[in-house]
Formats: sequence, C-alpha cells, structure tokens
Amino acid sequence: MIITTYRRTVTLLVVLLTAYTLQAQHRAKAQQIIADLCTDEMAGRGYINQGEQKAARYIAEHFKKIGLSSKTTNYLQPFSLDVNTITETKIVLDNKELLAGVDYLTAPNSGSANVAGKVFYVSQRMLSSTNVAKKVKRAVRKGYIPVISSYDPKDEIAASNAKEIRKCVDADMIWLKESLTWSVGREQAKNAEIWLLASAFDQMTKDISLEVKSELIKDYTTQNVYGYVPGTEYPDSVIIFCGHYDHLGKMGEAIFYGANDNASGISMLIDMAQYFVNNPQKYSVAFVAFGAEEAGLVGSLHYVKNPIVPLSKTKFVFNMDLMGSGEQGATIVNGSVFKSDFERLVNINTTNDYLPKIKSRGKAANSDHYFFSELGVPSFFIYLMGDYKHYHIPADNAANLKLGPYYDKSFLLIRDFICSFSK
Repeated sequence: MIITTYRRTVTLLVVLLTAYTLQAQHRAKAQQIIADLCTDEMAGRGYINQGEQKAARYIAEHFKKIGLSSKTTNYLQPFSLDVNTITETKIVLDNKELLAGVDYLTAPNSGSANVAGKVFYVSQRMLSSTNVAKKVKRAVRKGYIPVISSYDPKDEIAASNAKEIRKCVDADMIWLKESLTWSVGREQAKNAEIWLLASAFDQMTKDISLEVKSELIKDYTTQNVYGYVPGTEYPDSVIIFCGHYDHLGKMGEAIFYGANDNASGISMLIDMAQYFVNNPQKYSVAFVAFGAEEAGLVGSLHYVKNPIVPLSKTKFVFNMDLMGSGEQGATIVNGSVFKSDFERLVNINTTNDYLPKIKSRGKAANSDHYFFSELGVPSFFIYLMGDYKHYHIPADNAANLKLGPYYDKSFLLIRDFICSFSK
C-alpha cells in the first residue's frame, strides 16, 4: 500500500509539473510573438515601411504552420483605406532638439511644415481672456509661431477660445498637453499641428523651429488575416476569436510598438489557434487578426460588410485587446448586453479561480467587436486590467511588457468559455 501511494504521488507530481510546463511554454511562446511583432522591422505595424503587411504575413505563416484551414488566398482578406503618414519630424526650442514620441507628437492629421521664428506664447490666463484669436492672428502675420497653453476643459471661455483659434488662425502651431497619446489619421490638414508635453516647454523660450513631412496615402491596401478549425458537427456555423494586429506605426524616427495594444491579443489568438487545432469543437472556430483597427475599426467594418462566413451563421465573437496584465482582473464590454453569456463566463471564472474579478460594461465602439454586436451577433470584448499603463506611446514595447501568470489564467478562462458552447 505504501508503494501504491508513492506511485500515485509521483504520478500526480508528474501531471502537475507537466501542466505547469505547458502553461509556461504558452507564456514563453506568447512573449516571443510579442517580441517579434514589436521589432523595428515591423515599424509599429503601421503604414510606413509596410509594417502592417509584414505583421500580417507573420501571422499568416503562423496560421499555416499551426494547421488552420483557409477560405482566402494565403489567409488574407484585403481592403483599402486612406491614411496620413508622418515620415519626418524635428522640433528645436532655443537650440535644443526635442525627442519625438516622448516630448512631443504631431497631430495624426498634421500637414507638412518647415518654419522657424519667435515664440508667441498664449498662457492659460490669456486663453481665458477676450479677443485671443485676433491676437494670435496678428502674431502670425508678424512671423511668430503660436504656442497655446494647456487648459482645463471645464473652463468654458478657454475651451471656446481654443476652438476659435483652430477655426480662424491659418498657421502651423503648437498646443501644449499635460500628457501624450497618439492615433492614426485618415485625412490631412493644411497646416502642421504639434502636441508638446507641457513639462517639456519653458515659458521663457524665445526661438522655435519645426519640420514635419507628412504624406496622405490614398487607397492604401492592407488586410485582415483569417484562418479556422472546421467544426466536428456544425462546420457551417462559426465562433470567432479576434484581435487587431495593427498599431500606430512610426512618427518620424519614433516607433509606436504596440506590445500590449495589441501584440498581446495576437499572441493569445495564435495560442488559442494551436489549442483548438488539437481540440476541435462542434462548431467551427475562426481566428481573425483585424487590420486598421487603430484607424477607426476599418478592418472589422470591412469584414461585417463582406463576411467570410455569413453573420447569420456566426454564433459568437470574442475580441481580445490589451491582454498583457490582469492583476486587477478583466473587463467585458457588452457584458451587460449579453447577460446570460456573461453569467456563464463569470461562473467559469469563479469555479476555477482564474482572475481576481470580472467587470461588466455596456456597449462601446472601442474595438473590433462593435460592428458585429451592432448587427445582432453576440460579441464580447475582453481587456485585462493591471499595473501596466503604457498606452499609445513608444514605451508600450516588448521590453516593458512582461507576461505573468494571469496570461495563463485568462487563456484558460477564455478557452473554457468557448468550449462551453459544445456542451
């Protein structure tokens, strides 16, 4: 009996160690995928140097290697959009060159400029006074470059004057900001607009020069990436896993790597694909890496207008974005819309003690689930909450994003939820 107990103990330890090793391997592989998607060669998975196309091919190669089936050529679903690219930037204040992506950003729709002149500083106090726009216009005519103070948006006079300056002053100008986050522009303005971190600006600055080169690319061709595992009983119906692979790309020399947003979601997507190839479900399970999410959900909108599987045959969409933390649990957008599905997810989490908590939100047009749910397809968008705060800045990179045990736990939670459709 002692020998039998010993053998059982050894067997249990082997099982536990194997399970731990498998989870650790998932995480290590995911960390490598994040690193690959965040290389300088990928150029922030944007539209300069065709970074997004390099990323799409990388994902398609993984889909092929894993063994996903394809309904399109090379797993790709092409579409096009107009996009504004910022190819060069340089700002110098009193002979000190500022750091792109750290000290300042260009507005995503910024036009080109190459100007130098004296600073015309519009303080917060001045911004709350009368006739500000006229004063700025006079300064511009004299060759000054306006630098507009940051202001409290609750200050209605300042907000109104800022709006008037934007409307009436035809000039390249700088707007001071308390914090910086970037996005993707779909149009191009006549003038250059710079967002400068307020802490990087000395109000005593005399001279300023700025250079911006921007190019509006019309009908740029990008793509979604689609692969699937056929269902064992209902192959014509599909459950979709998705996440966007694009990010903000480059702004001059600054690269916005997008490790958490959303290389983390793509690493989870590929991890899930490997699992479901080995564990097919009653329904087909599709894996979609959407393009141009950061440009306004363009890829997912294209998909719902041109679905690879009819939306009437799409049972559920599970969208994963910002999957790099989890210490504070997860939020489910549409949790309060599709209540029974949310309750099932919460029950799975509670039973298995996966995440610290799961919060429910209502509708939000903030990721690729949105157009599906608007057309009546049950859809969740999950994002993890935690200590990682880098968002839409170059610091969201692979070196800063270290996956922890909540990557494994969120993987198991989502896996169990999808498998529950086959029960």
